[in-house]
Amino acid sequence: MILPVLRGTSKVTAGLTGLLLVYGTVYAMEGMTTRLPMSRLHELVISTLWMLPWTLLFCSGFEDLGKVARQAWVLWVGMTLVLALLYYFERNTTSAILTKAAMPLLATVAGLLPHAIPRIRFVFTVCCLAAGIVGVVVLSFGLSTFFSEHSFATKGIAFVIFVFGIASLTTGVLSVAPLRPARIR
Repeated sequence: MILPVLRGTSKVTAGLTGLLLVYGTVYAMEGMTTRLPMSRLHELVISTLWMLPWTLLFCSGFEDLGKVARQAWVLWVGMTLVLALLYYFERNTTSAILTKAAMPLLATVAGLLPHAIPRIRFVFTVCCLAAGIVGVVVLSFGLSTFFSEHSFATKGIAFVIFVFGIASLTTGVLSVAPLRPARIR
């Protein structure tokens, strides 16, 4: 009971902080004076794929929390939350109208596919393992920056980076825990 709650909470936290870091990077790049020419469809595909790992983590986390609560509505509340967050963050970008309207919906629906199709549920595990590897990398760079003469832009950014690293590492470790073979007594 505690393992699924911890696993779901770490996945949701990793997804949320990852989403905040991604949109922080997008907002920082909005001030660039030069944009690469890109078709609307290409922009939609790239931004949907860019958001897909975070929606997969959200979906996987809320699925775990829904199993613990034994309530299907927990997953749907989580999906509504991630969809609302994506629409909220996307409204502040200079993306095309097609991307602003369709990307959050496409990323959320694609994040729900492993829940809807049980045969591809391994995608949740692969995404969690990848998040764990990214968490190790982010923590190593974050700690090397913290202990060097360099610093983070703000304390808030440092906090989000470290929470993301810890939550992602925890997600990776806890996603492997159910895969270990059971002991024979």
